[in-house]
Amino acid sequence: MNIYYRQAQLCGRKTGNGTKLPFLMNILYSLSARNGDLQPFSMDDINAVLFNQHQSIGCSIKALIPIVGWRNEAIWYELFKGEQVYLPRCITFTNGAIVYAIVVIGDEYEVRIWPDSHKREREKQHWFSHHAVVYSAELDVFKQSFKALLKHIRKEDDYEAKHPKFG
Repeated sequence: MNIYYRQAQLCGRKTGNGTKLPFLMNILYSLSARNGDLQPFSMDDINAVLFNQHQSIGCSIKALIPIVGWRNEAIWYELFKGEQVYLPRCITFTNGAIVYAIVVIGDEYEVRIWPDSHKREREKQHWFSHHAVVYSAELDVFKQSFKALLKHIRKEDDYEAKHPKFG
């Protein structure tokens, strides 16, 4: 699963299309920023997933958002004729209907939700319709799923250390 950005920079208070968040979401974004909820994970834990020792790029976990994939390298990609889009390093979670993502650009990250990710017939704006996670219920599901993923990655890394497949 990929998440698409128009530029190689975090979106923050804006959607991937560059528009401001709706009024209530903007207020919640400000509150979340003050409480530190916009950065609920450590970069060390994010990098442990992106650069895991067993060199996987995805898995399924026992969590509310069970299907996980990740990209440990950012690239520019031609999605539309003559127009490049940016695919950042990211960890994506899905339940089949929506994508939650931890997007890493440089040494910073943000958590995003992409509600139009599974539309079969997308118009151009749907490719960039992701926005910041600001609701506590969504953030709690995200945190629980990331915790399950991290536990799974550490278990697999421990197994790889004891039984290297490329050693």
